[in-house]
Amino acid sequence: MEQANSIDEFQNKIERYKKYSPNVFYRGQSEKYQNITTSLSRDAGYIKNESAIYHESIQLGNHEFEGLSEPIEFLSKMQHYGVPTRLVDMTFDPLVALFFAVEKADSSDSGNVYVFLQTPQSLHSKQVKLIALLATLDSYEIDAIKKMFLCNYREEISKEEICEYACECAFIEQTDELENLNERLFRQKGTFAICGNNVNDKNITLSILPLDAIDPALVIRIPYEYKLTIKKELDDKYNINETTIYPEFPSVSDYLKQKYKSYNFDPQNKYNIIEAKEADVYGIRKVSVIFVLTCQTHSPLRIEEVKALCTMLIKEYAKTNDIVWIYAARTAEDYITKNWVLRGQWFKKGLNSKFTPRSIGILDANNCSWGYEKAFSVLSDFHSEYIFRDDKTLYICNMKKYREVEACYELILSTFIGGDIKSIQQRVRECKETIQGTVSYLDYLGRSRDIETDKFFDNFSDFANYLDDLVFQVEREGIEDCLIREIAVKCINDAKKKKTEIDANTDRWKMIIGVNDVEYDEFDPSQIKRKEYQYKQTLPINADALDVRIELDIQQNEDRTISISGTTNLFDLASLMITIRNLDGYTKGGNTAIVRNGEIDFGRFTIKGEGYSTGTYKADVSLSLPGFQSPDFVRLAGQEYENLTGALVKREGIGPIVSYTQQFFVV
Repeated sequence: MEQANSIDEFQNKIERYKKYSPNVFYRGQSEKYQNITTSLSRDAGYIKNESAIYHESIQLGNHEFEGLSEPIEFLSKMQHYGVPTRLVDMTFDPLVALFFAVEKADSSDSGNVYVFLQTPQSLHSKQVKLIALLATLDSYEIDAIKKMFLCNYREEISKEEICEYACECAFIEQTDELENLNERLFRQKGTFAICGNNVNDKNITLSILPLDAIDPALVIRIPYEYKLTIKKELDDKYNINETTIYPEFPSVSDYLKQKYKSYNFDPQNKYNIIEAKEADVYGIRKVSVIFVLTCQTHSPLRIEEVKALCTMLIKEYAKTNDIVWIYAARTAEDYITKNWVLRGQWFKKGLNSKFTPRSIGILDANNCSWGYEKAFSVLSDFHSEYIFRDDKTLYICNMKKYREVEACYELILSTFIGGDIKSIQQRVRECKETIQGTVSYLDYLGRSRDIETDKFFDNFSDFANYLDDLVFQVEREGIEDCLIREIAVKCINDAKKKKTEIDANTDRWKMIIGVNDVEYDEFDPSQIKRKEYQYKQTLPINADALDVRIELDIQQNEDRTISISGTTNLFDLASLMITIRNLDGYTKGGNTAIVRNGEIDFGRFTIKGEGYSTGTYKADVSLSLPGFQSPDFVRLAGQEYENLTGALVKREGIGPIVSYTQQFFVV
């Protein structure tokens, strides 16, 4: 899922799909509907009586169906009048879909636009005719379906075709004939998807498939905060509103009431200030203010109202400060992950330019600049799924890992008190694996959703990280013993402060969180696994995609420095990064290079100006995500590298990349 806060952002995100027209279908709806289902599926009685609804509709509104002959035509007309059917409204116009996503601007739910890449079917294709016919039948017995298909369409259909077509959803191409059947379709540049039935062991069930049975290429969320802004922009710039979307007169009433509605904003009880850190640097007073909205669950704020809160607080703190930064988080979880819905910055007019902070946006009349975050809503979902854990798990895992690394701390401390620098270095190396393993483990363990609890758990990571700093420092080459001891003193003292904080509060937090001894003893921290985000390709891979190749020429110079160049068939202006590591995984050099005429030159590598030690190394070359590449390269490689293929292309993790490794030896 991606996020758009404006029409421009929305159009930029869908631009990559326009070349696939007419195979691109859009649907917009409120996020309170977690699935894309047919109106028929919204009530068990509708599903059970689909055939009765179909035939009674024709009987009761006979004059509306004059001139129609096929089931899909009747269903289309029924859809127009709100009769429950197995059709789902779609559109070929992304801005119309965007309107449906933000239509109920006062609803506290976000809106979603779904983008589907599907081959359109004719209104009279065999599959569409079969699925539409199912809506008219009392029995789904295969022989009965075959008989009725022949009777309705004067065409044979096999048992295999019935079982294949019945369990699919078909997207219908937009035609004049279809629009004549449903006046709203003309207004909405629309069409339908028609949903089949669940089929179990070649038995067609009453259950209607949701459109979710087909994965959308992309879902774009419009956060609640921006719905009204976007809806007004659709009206002002594109004349897309209730009156142009719906042909019925009551839509005029809805449109006018929304257009001229007054919105009053009272900031009282809408926020809590979490931090207000002040500093005085060279006589310049600065303050950084962080607040969390307290009204999101029952009365969320629009972005204009969040900005009004920020402006109010800036004015208050500007009375005693020269520079004010302000950060707004929607929830405590967003505060913990520093996922801001809006950032603001102000500085006093006439402030010496050398003290003026870099602006985060265009200055307004109040000398404020604003940072409108483009992914706060989808990031919040990501953090909820991949970052946060329950407090009991966090407490037990942190404590057990702490006990392991605490033993290392005690060993290092005892050696430090009575030993020489070589003994200290040896002891640190002995503890290296445990310390670094703990740091790595705590990095992916997760966060608490409670602010104060999370702050307590931060002490465990800090304690391990200070010891990890000690590991790094004692392994640095060419540092005098006296400096190593000085650095070690600082690392140990910093770790000691965190240890004191942990030891003083362990029992209190154990009681607050409610961890009992049995739970603690029986839980195995190794059970906790990192939940990895899996990138999903939304664009089809081009049949003529480039099979990527990279070859490196690694030369050892007389002074044991390394020169690396190479060739590739990647398009020009690709930006490649190279990292040199030893077999222990430690980085021993890195650089970037731009592909020009199929050649790459990463230059000469040294270690602090000296040559490399004898040993085996790996040169890892990578092409980073499309968002970090030049537009000229992306135009050729594709927005999702859909024009690149081969063993070197990895479509996993956070996105598509190219990765190549070559091992070499320094003598």
